[in-house]
Amino acid sequence: MLKRSVIVLVLLSTLATLVAWPQASAAQPGVADTFPPYQVRYFPQTQQSAVNWFLEAWKNTPNALFTLGYPIGAPFVEESFTNPGQFYRVQYFERGILEEHPENFGRDGNRFYILGRLMGRKLAEGRENEAPFRPVANPGDGTWFPETQHTLRDGPAPFRSFWQNNGGLATYGFPISEQFQEVNKADGQTYWVQYFERQRMEWQPQQRDPRFRILLGLLGNEYRDANHQGNPAFAPRSVDNALPRPFIYGWNANLYGQGTAWQDRNRVLQLSNNAGMKWIRQQIAWQDLQDRSGTIFWGELDQIVEDANRAGINLFIGVVRAPSWATDNGANGLPSRRHFGTFANFMGQMAARYRGRVQAYQIWNEQNRACENGGDCSRDGGVGGTVASASYYVDMLAEAYDAIKANDPNAIVVSGAPTATETNRSDIAISDTEFTRQMFSNPKFREHVDAIGVHPGGNINPPDTMWPENPGPGIGCPQGNCWRTSREFYFRRIEDVRAVAVANGMADKQIWLTEFGWATRNNTPGYEYGNSISFETQANYIMRAFEIGRRSYAPWMGAMFLWNLNFAVSWRGVGNEFHEQASFGVLNGDWSPRPSYLRIQGMPKN
Repeated sequence: MLKRSVIVLVLLSTLATLVAWPQASAAQPGVADTFPPYQVRYFPQTQQSAVNWFLEAWKNTPNALFTLGYPIGAPFVEESFTNPGQFYRVQYFERGILEEHPENFGRDGNRFYILGRLMGRKLAEGRENEAPFRPVANPGDGTWFPETQHTLRDGPAPFRSFWQNNGGLATYGFPISEQFQEVNKADGQTYWVQYFERQRMEWQPQQRDPRFRILLGLLGNEYRDANHQGNPAFAPRSVDNALPRPFIYGWNANLYGQGTAWQDRNRVLQLSNNAGMKWIRQQIAWQDLQDRSGTIFWGELDQIVEDANRAGINLFIGVVRAPSWATDNGANGLPSRRHFGTFANFMGQMAARYRGRVQAYQIWNEQNRACENGGDCSRDGGVGGTVASASYYVDMLAEAYDAIKANDPNAIVVSGAPTATETNRSDIAISDTEFTRQMFSNPKFREHVDAIGVHPGGNINPPDTMWPENPGPGIGCPQGNCWRTSREFYFRRIEDVRAVAVANGMADKQIWLTEFGWATRNNTPGYEYGNSISFETQANYIMRAFEIGRRSYAPWMGAMFLWNLNFAVSWRGVGNEFHEQASFGVLNGDWSPRPSYLRIQGMPKN
């Protein structure tokens, strides 16, 4: 988060002095969970979302809306009818059923991770002895498939051309009949048809629009109607109940410092559980864990991971600050390009060490700020450094992503969240919307991120307000304009970032809100607005923000991590309970709950 009065830059980051989901399906044991990335596209036509890799397969299917149709249900686990006794996660579409095959993940570019069910074969069961379904001899004209001993021609119906131009083998499978005439039960008319492993084609040459002269069977609808009456997976869903994964409620916390007078990690984890918040984002500094020799000293992080797992808390680790020996200027910003591989190796080793125990990683923090690349973000609002280009950052992200996935393919990788700002000076910061647009323009970004990290503003402004159409109060400044007259100062800045995502083809990627919150009374320059926010107002703002993110921003908002849980405790421990980081907390320095904590505790987490 970047704040400005004239130009004041202050980082919401972990205390420098203290920083040295997938699971088996419950529906059928042994069915692996869906691999990230988790993505979503909602279709009001059927009140369902195509999600995750099913959506990816849908997008990669030529003429998908015609070939597969809209989604008609949420994913669920079902026994295969071609391999009885085998269970797979499926999602139904109007014209077919897509099926996950975890055994194929990570091979051949994941082309065969999602396969279409053999609906044509199911439809043709019992008809094997009818003349059109009996094998035929090879006519020697290149139209015959030895796999099924049937031909695929363009006469009388032009099925061959349609098959070739609309997905071919991957979409329809091999032909399992010859062309023949059959009565359509819906209209009583006779048409030329041909059956394929995954579909049935029907030729209606009388249709005026040539796009609809070959029609595909609504096989997904048919199979649903015959076999799934009452299955809740097919119940219509509002957009806020059609997410690709359960919504993540979490917060930023400080789990380091066990053994000091102020830290009690198990208490922090218990407070998180008591509030029903099952995710914690913990920031770590690479510089504290690896020396020039390459040796990694995991230290207290091992115990943090162990304790979090014992408590049933999901960990989201954000990694920042390169060692001075890995940077060009000897500071602790982004690593030099020649050390991208060193960083990737560090992340890969972390993913291997904590495989299945750390659920997500975030690569860097507010990388659009100069002080995050060679400066000091904790002094005088952030000084020194130069903003690295978005492309430079994405190149580093891509190498880290590949290393993480090679060691833990179930780990979720989130891009670093640019701080909200309208500033455009390379020695201070680059606008978050512009920096995000530049990240998206790098073709590596899409394939090397599972979710898009975002940090909105907030400052003094209520979460529903936005400049200029619905400005906040601007309390505590001359003429009431400070922290008011720029979109960077508003929670709804998220909507500007979302608009950039949509404009750049990233609409299906989920956004994770990795820091948000409102300061209260504090003694830190640049955060004076917090002196006008009471504990009760803070609670009201936080609750409304969660409601907006969970409901109004569905289905593209996937996670919200409040800043913060317990920083007041650690700041009190070092003698400054009114530091701005402490003021954002939902606990007081003596561990007593603020109204924000109690309100979050009572908030539904659905």
